[in-house]
Amino acid sequence: MPFSVTPLATIEREAKAAAERGETPNEACRYPFDDPAGQAFVRIYNEHRDALRVRAAQHTSESSL
Repeated sequence: MPFSVTPLATIEREAKAAAERGETPNEACRYPFDDPAGQAFVRIYNEHRDALRVRAAQHTSESSL
């Protein structure tokens, strides 16, 4: 089955928003995970979630100074 083409900017926006809301990829991803869009969503989601955690940890350590 051919997959529809979704702009990467759309996938990125949706993935980052889901990570910021604290949703899981299973809850938020509207693309099949075997679709390139679904794979991109999960990759971007995980990268952004990790960046959010790093920022939160930095903020916490700066607050304790």
